Amino acid sequence: MDAGLHAPSPRTHRSRAERRAAALRTQGAATAALTVLGQKWVLRIVRVLGERKQRFCELQDALGGANSATLSQRLKLLEDEGLIDRRLVSSTPPWVEYSLTSKGADLRRAINGIDRWADRWATHQ
Repeated sequence: MDAGLHAPSPRTHRSRAERRAAALRTQGAATAALTVLGQKWVLRIVRVLGERKQRFCELQDALGGANSATLSQRLKLLEDEGLIDRRLVSSTPPWVEYSLTSKGADLRRAINGIDRWADRWATHQ
């Protein structure tokens, strides 16, 4: 058998969460967290949901300009990361509420610390 030829490995469908977990194994935890947190709207979504549960349209209004597709993607990402909880209140009419999980609330406290740091040093520029 020729050592240079390899049989192709069978491809399996992996969920977004599985692909993310595999990527996390190859990078540091802080880098992985910053990759998620650096995406547009993510920090603002966490801040807004830290105030109270919100429906999709309420979140969109509170963010003041997030388009529906982007907001939907970010909410799915945050749910996959275990930062927010999506609860179906009613199927007719469709009514879903989003709230922070305990992991998300812990992140919000960390963001508050970053906000305090930024406020302190913004005055020194």
